Amino acid sequence: MPVNVEKLPNLPVIVLTYEGHMDVETVKSAFTQSVVIAVTIDGIVYRISDVRKGEGSFADVVNIIKSIRESALGSSADPKIKGVFVGGHQLARMYADFLKQEQFGSTAIPFFQTLEEALEYIELDRKQQG
Repeated sequence: MPVNVEKLPNLPVIVLTYEGHMDVETVKSAFTQSVVIAVTIDGIVYRISDVRKGEGSFADVVNIIKSIRESALGSSADPKIKGVFVGGHQLARMYADFLKQEQFGSTAIPFFQTLEEALEYIELDRKQQG
């Protein structure tokens, strides 16, 4: 399967681990699975997208962005979900740049090199949220 979706124990954190081709169907599947998990969590849910082993094309990113415009539920534009990326994949950075635009929710998504760094960020952010 191109994406593995799991909730971390005792944390409001969902981890999406992508391997291979990342296209609209793969991302929609990940978002749908995220929503199923997110409704069981009170408050903000952090979703880490680990794209270190993911692949895709510019056309894939454009199609994913178009798909998000149709339904924000479960996407990084969903106000219940705070997105975090692990990896330096250029297409993931392009996706994040799109999401910064107003028509996609003005959502800033931080990038980290490792899962551990992402979890440290989440811990600090949770403390700041109170």
